[in-house]
Amino acid sequence: MDFVLFLLLNAILLIRPEELFPEIAGLRLYLIVIVATCLVSLPNLLRVLSPDSLRTNPVTVCVLLYFAATLLSLMVRGRAEYAVFEFGPEFGKVVLYHLLLVAIVDTPGRFRQFVMALIACTVALTGIALAQHHGYTHFSNIIPCDERWFNPVTEEDEWIRRLVSTGIFNDPNDLCLMLGFGIWACIYVGGGGGLIGRLLWLLPIPLFGYALLETQSRGGLLGVLGGGAAYLYSRFGGPKSFPLALAFAVVALVFAGGRQGSSAGGGTAHQRVMAWSDGLVNLFGQPLYLPTGLGEGWYVEESGLHAHNSFVSAYVEHGIFGGGVFLGAFVIGAWLLDRLGRGVSSTPWATATRPFTFAVVVGYAVGCYSLSRNFVIPTYLVLGLCAAHLGQVADTLPDHHRVSRGWFARLALFSVLGLVAIKYATQFLGMAGV
Repeated sequence: MDFVLFLLLNAILLIRPEELFPEIAGLRLYLIVIVATCLVSLPNLLRVLSPDSLRTNPVTVCVLLYFAATLLSLMVRGRAEYAVFEFGPEFGKVVLYHLLLVAIVDTPGRFRQFVMALIACTVALTGIALAQHHGYTHFSNIIPCDERWFNPVTEEDEWIRRLVSTGIFNDPNDLCLMLGFGIWACIYVGGGGGLIGRLLWLLPIPLFGYALLETQSRGGLLGVLGGGAAYLYSRFGGPKSFPLALAFAVVALVFAGGRQGSSAGGGTAHQRVMAWSDGLVNLFGQPLYLPTGLGEGWYVEESGLHAHNSFVSAYVEHGIFGGGVFLGAFVIGAWLLDRLGRGVSSTPWATATRPFTFAVVVGYAVGCYSLSRNFVIPTYLVLGLCAAHLGQVADTLPDHHRVSRGWFARLALFSVLGLVAIKYATQFLGMAGV
């Protein structure tokens, strides 16, 4: 029952029927279903939050620490009321979703069925988006995304309409990242079963690819390229994967056109690098706030815009503490996935599934490097899938990867080194003229 309710919860979260059909807006479907899901799965939730379970689940520990870091950053800046009564409850819902995923998707069978359900949701999102994009339907809550773009070929400004969908995917970048996830999910599910079953699960890939190009999202495309390289590396190993990854990137860039396929240097990319630099300069200029950051929402308050880099945003707004654990959730998750069957004892299922989850985590992280996605459901869906996958090998996780005093000490050192690395990477991009 808990799994069925969780699948329903994901359909409501991703497709947002109440936004598509305003006449049912008062039903509060999300609230009803998440409460029911929590009640039914309460024993599993408590198990996930138990000290023994958390010791073997470093990704979820990082998520919980990041939640604490965001609240702390606000309280240190004197915004305790906002932290407790507004921001905290909203972000807490997202963290609760992550915990539910880890608690409920706890077997290989459920993992595969959950990914299948996500493919179905992504097909629905894509169908709604393309029908709206081409004028076959009109949903009032799907707001068109028209953007002025300088065409380097014609040397003129042009207006382009970027593909968007419903709810949280009414942003082309979010939709593009979800489409990238859909591609890897189809490859994973289509890799098993009979010939007809494989073909059916592979059929959505051309649809996702076409829609991905229609989003004109550079960050999303980079995420897909990063995910492709990660999949090939995990599947075939380093030396064999390099020429395949290069060929994949060339084909993707050939098909990409317009805003998505053009160089971003000197335009929005340069503005973003300057914004990253400004944030880091301000953070280092106030050393007392280095541990806790300048406070959630600093970028929007200062410039009216987001940082367009989830990791820079985490460090600038939530300090070494918050930035380190947010970056750590991705790095630790990807590192452990990569080591499955290669240093970390693994079941045959976990090893066979490794390329899919590794591609999803790495690809999403690459996309997050040019997009601010610190508090949205897809981010914690990806981290939740990673944690659920690693949960299948929790009993054989080596001691040095388990959460302990030594682990916290290494995480603290990693957090400092991560800030230094991001600072120098930003300086390098600025000097390179990006």
